[in-house]
Amino acid sequence: MCRKNKILNSFPPNLTKDVRRVIDMLPIKDGDISNRYYEVNLEGAMVAIPERIYINDQKPHTDMTNVEKNIMDCIFTRHYDGFVRQRHLQNLISCTEYWVVPFCFRLLGEYVYEILCDVRKHIDGNIDNYFRFMGENKSFFHKTKNQMYSYWDCYYRTKFPKRESYIGYEIFRYLEMAYNKRLNLS
Repeated sequence: MCRKNKILNSFPPNLTKDVRRVIDMLPIKDGDISNRYYEVNLEGAMVAIPERIYINDQKPHTDMTNVEKNIMDCIFTRHYDGFVRQRHLQNLISCTEYWVVPFCFRLLGEYVYEILCDVRKHIDGNIDNYFRFMGENKSFFHKTKNQMYSYWDCYYRTKFPKRESYIGYEIFRYLEMAYNKRLNLS
């Protein structure tokens, strides 16, 4: 698969023109995009998002649209460096586009505590999009939740001996309770 297509396939088809413009600005070389992906359903379209990218961090070009800036930030939430992931996630916190959710949600299954705090902020402003994503991706939701548990066990069990006090657990408990409450009201 062409290395640029690896990123192109991470977004819904209606964004193809914008994604192409962004990836044409990125210095992508062979080996810069992981061969491991996570697949999610996004409004009936399957998208395959790379687990990691190894492209040098980029700042948005001055002539980029807001959509293109958001696309670039989504791409860099997959960066191998947690500081880069967090910086680009922070740019997305106020973004309410549904196609951003798979990138932010995946960060819940990772190990950087501060990133989890920022994802929580994104959830707070996008709860309906997260419910929609959860409904379309039940197995991915549970896989990500299990990854969060594993990272808590490896890295945070000493600091948070009660799993319930760890932010990752709090986020998933909140999402499940609110989602189930919404289902029961329907």
